[in-house]
Amino acid sequence: MKITTVTLNNTKSNALKYWVLLLLFIFSHFSVQAQDTIIVTNHVIDAQLKNQIFKYPVNYTKKHIKDFTFTELSYEYQKNQFARKQIANEINSYQFLAQGYYTTKSKWNFFGNLSLKKTDEKDLGWVLSDDRSEEQEVILPHYFYVPRKANWTNQEYKISGGLSKDITNHISIAAKLNYNTGKYSRNLDPRPEIISRKIGGELQLGYQLKENHKIFALVDYSRSDKDFSYKYKDTHSNVEGNPDTYLRFNTGYGRIINYFKSNYYNSTRFLYKENQNKMGLGYNFSTNNTKFTVLYYNQKSDNNFYSDVFDNPDNERLTIKTTTNHAELFALHKWDKKEIKTTLKFDKSKAQNYDLKNNGYNYKNSLNAISWLSAVSQKTGSHIDYLFGLDVLYQQNQYNDIMATNDIEINSLNTGIFGSRDFSFGKSKLNSTVSFNMYFPLASKLEYYDTSGGTNAAFLNEVIIHDYVVSTTNYFAPALRLEYSYPVKNNKTVVFFTNFKEKIALKKQNDYTAIINTNTTYWIQCGVQLNY
Repeated sequence: MKITTVTLNNTKSNALKYWVLLLLFIFSHFSVQAQDTIIVTNHVIDAQLKNQIFKYPVNYTKKHIKDFTFTELSYEYQKNQFARKQIANEINSYQFLAQGYYTTKSKWNFFGNLSLKKTDEKDLGWVLSDDRSEEQEVILPHYFYVPRKANWTNQEYKISGGLSKDITNHISIAAKLNYNTGKYSRNLDPRPEIISRKIGGELQLGYQLKENHKIFALVDYSRSDKDFSYKYKDTHSNVEGNPDTYLRFNTGYGRIINYFKSNYYNSTRFLYKENQNKMGLGYNFSTNNTKFTVLYYNQKSDNNFYSDVFDNPDNERLTIKTTTNHAELFALHKWDKKEIKTTLKFDKSKAQNYDLKNNGYNYKNSLNAISWLSAVSQKTGSHIDYLFGLDVLYQQNQYNDIMATNDIEINSLNTGIFGSRDFSFGKSKLNSTVSFNMYFPLASKLEYYDTSGGTNAAFLNEVIIHDYVVSTTNYFAPALRLEYSYPVKNNKTVVFFTNFKEKIALKKQNDYTAIINTNTTYWIQCGVQLNY
């Protein structure tokens, strides 16, 4: 397998250099002095626990976690056939990942993540932003589009890190920082280039009430911006007489502006800015064998679209205000060689899109989701004797474009079971993990009235109806992961892995006669890890 070297153009900053130096320092300098009490591996059996440690480190300051690091190189090929519209037909991804957790002699806990990803997308139409409809029913408004398909070349760089410590017998702190940057380029007229940047931080403060009881609070703030530009090499393509290449602007989910021009000397550059803040409270109970965490946070974000690259309030045209309420429960219990982990989440968000020029709201959505993930396992040392799990996701989502008179409700239930086991061969071992998911669309609706007089009917017929039919079609999604690990020198382990996933369309649950591709969508991934 050939791993392509990834380069990032026009996205460098001094912040990246300092973050890289910090993570390299963390990954290479600190050593363990305390007795190990919690062992975390880069495996599905520890995914829930590792997620808690990195998301809410203030709860894991007293119990020592064994230091761990993994680095990974992987390649993934994705063939999208049964899929929503605003996604590429084929995707090739090359990725480098690194993750580490370390404790110093003075009991400071340091942790970090590094991700570098290059993606080649083939035949992507109907969207000229960096959003994709693969994992979301409707992408956010405020984007240009043309129906004509073309290839994209994308680069994404993400880095995050943090620290935590008990300051006194009662007070503990944790802090996290993250920086993301990316470049997204379409290789055909119109030729958009998107440069995105996001930086954010979070502070967590915990107070030990009694020996095993802690309350904690968190505050988070992040800011992101996207500098968007497009250019036609062939200016004759951008006329209404060429509907496949004529540039249009989506400002809702059905409201289309056929002509949208920058305010700054007919420039073809635009700016997106988003501010996001979060505040939350939680409670944690912890013993050697039992951990229980419950938390709630409220998150607010303002996503603003400017009709030029200068951050001038006079040129702000559209804004999306989103409020999200999140509640979460995590529980872990160990006995003998067995353990059970469970995570229950509830998310409720509302968003409204305000058009400053027309002085009114034109789009809103309401997204509700309940998810439950639970797994029971038994381990003998590092050997997984067995693992069984259940995954359930229930969603109630509504999208309403007032100006286009578009009202969509999509309700669904996604259920899955999974299992895992190790097979030992002397020093080496083979792990096999299988999962089976079933997606069930529930009672849903689509009501649309074309207020454009037929000039924008293509978006309704080709995107809105198409995606609604896909979202209301049953599908079966099996997956298989094979991992072969072999210990080498200095307590390091080399792991070769491969993943295979499918999405198989079953039965349509609506009366629309829209023709969709029901051939199987599939993903193939392979790679190598070094764990130590």
